[in-house]
Amino acid sequence: MLYSAGFEFEYALVTESPDVGAGTFRDMGTFHDFVDLDFDTLQRALADGSGTTDEDLVRGDLGIKSGYWYLEGDERFDADGTFTSMLVKGVEIRTPVCSSTTEAAGRLIDLQDDISKRLAPIGLHLGIVGFNPIREAYVLDPPLNEWEQKMRAEHREYDHAEVSNLSYGPDINLSFPGLSAEQVVEVTRRLTYYSPFMVPFSFSSPFHAGRAWRGPSKRTYERTWRRVAARCFVKPPAGAEPTMVHPPRIPREEGRIEFKAYDAFLSRDLLLAGAALTLGVCLAGDLPGLADKPSRDLHQRSATDAFADPEIAAGARDVLAAARRALSGMPEAGHLDCLDQLLSAGRTPADSLLDEYSRTGLMYLPEGLR
Repeated sequence: MLYSAGFEFEYALVTESPDVGAGTFRDMGTFHDFVDLDFDTLQRALADGSGTTDEDLVRGDLGIKSGYWYLEGDERFDADGTFTSMLVKGVEIRTPVCSSTTEAAGRLIDLQDDISKRLAPIGLHLGIVGFNPIREAYVLDPPLNEWEQKMRAEHREYDHAEVSNLSYGPDINLSFPGLSAEQVVEVTRRLTYYSPFMVPFSFSSPFHAGRAWRGPSKRTYERTWRRVAARCFVKPPAGAEPTMVHPPRIPREEGRIEFKAYDAFLSRDLLLAGAALTLGVCLAGDLPGLADKPSRDLHQRSATDAFADPEIAAGARDVLAAARRALSGMPEAGHLDCLDQLLSAGRTPADSLLDEYSRTGLMYLPEGLR
């Protein structure tokens, strides 16, 4: 089956300050966010990166989102609508369009290495976690002015900034030549329906406000039912859910499907596995479920109990089996093996983060994908 793939991946920014004493090692690294990250310093460090001439990229109108990497956060404007700064939550890397998920993962890691070299001189490193582990809440300081309030009311992408500016995750982008707009929408609705059974394989946000949270994914608990689990870019058919179906912004975006519900993956193998699961669900015509909006109940149950919830575990088994059938004969099928292992053990990647936290006190992965 021919398809195209690309990844977008949000990283946190951290510093490392290991403390060695009493014969033990305890990493006392620092997690940085909108409170202490300086937009201008970071923008200079990341300027003139690769991808600025790639015509397949959607670009922002402020000059921030112009290449294969850019700062992620909350844009602020003065009373006249002039951009003033950004409250930075981290950085995002997006790959060029690739012919397979394996190729896209390779490009992501190459770009990750490039950006790491840019950050090192200012003392910052990439980190991975699904939700800001140290903040109680995201508070706009100063509050929105009248111009900002009006602008945000007109642009839905600013909805729920109190959640999106605390969360980190990937977008799995796929497109399939020859699918009609109606078929693309159907695949997107299928991903939306099965999202609560797919996302536990990615869970990586078991911390909140400086301590362990009550489940493996604070991100999913707060975010996925408020925002789309998946979206697509086609001319919207009559009656299509407007938050899920969008007109293409550039020609290359026509037919693109984005799955947006995963937590940030903690390894290359897990990213490839999650991408294979997404690809398999897209191709699995024997999965009957369709939804226009993600289920709050199922996502929050998944976020708190994961595979300990019998319905979530059964749904995960079903989607994994369907994905494996759909990928039969394709190399991507082998990437699903590590998901079988997680499901059999009743574990999510968040358990590994909690294990490390008990040893090191660190609430995030202090490096990029490996």
